[in-house]
Amino acid sequence: MRWRTSLAPITLLMALSTAPATAQGNTSDADTREVQAYRLTMPKLNQLNQAMADLHRQRDADPAYRQLLNKKKELATLNEKDDPTDADLERMDQLKAEIEQAEQADDAPDDQDQSLSGMAQRMAADPRVAGALKRAGLAPREAATMQLALFQVAFAVGMMESGATKEIPKNVNPDNVTFYKANRAAIEALTALRTQDD
Repeated sequence: MRWRTSLAPITLLMALSTAPATAQGNTSDADTREVQAYRLTMPKLNQLNQAMADLHRQRDADPAYRQLLNKKKELATLNEKDDPTDADLERMDQLKAEIEQAEQADDAPDDQDQSLSGMAQRMAADPRVAGALKRAGLAPREAATMQLALFQVAFAVGMMESGATKEIPKNVNPDNVTFYKANRAAIEALTALRTQDD
């Protein structure tokens, strides 16, 4: 897995697992039931946060990531020039191509297995992700399930608060809705810790 500068740490595991797509229904009935049955707790979310922070540190220390970040900064500086030279324009084209190539390498194939098992296997296959999860005390499958449950309940609560729906969707655990509403500030604080350097 390469690090994309467009990915905040909170999405690193989700990007690897393609959790948002799965949360929208591209999953089996068994997976749906497993996510629905999962109970979110602050201790578990703290473990997930620990894994995310670990991945964030690894990303920041990765020379390839730093190189990509530097290329984006150089491109931004060149874009700000009022009267770029021919050499500047040529360098900008080169940087755009290199950045695009690096980021396309991270794009997940359309036919990627989006089951919980598939997501867990992808997490377990990346030594950095697997190591971060292990140090946090989480199994890959639980990390995938937890992220889906969190994404799902946040989406559901948002829909209810916007008036798009009045009832908890049938595939969302009502206990997780209660938990999310009661602990939203703490959950958002975890998110802020993960994204404050991005």
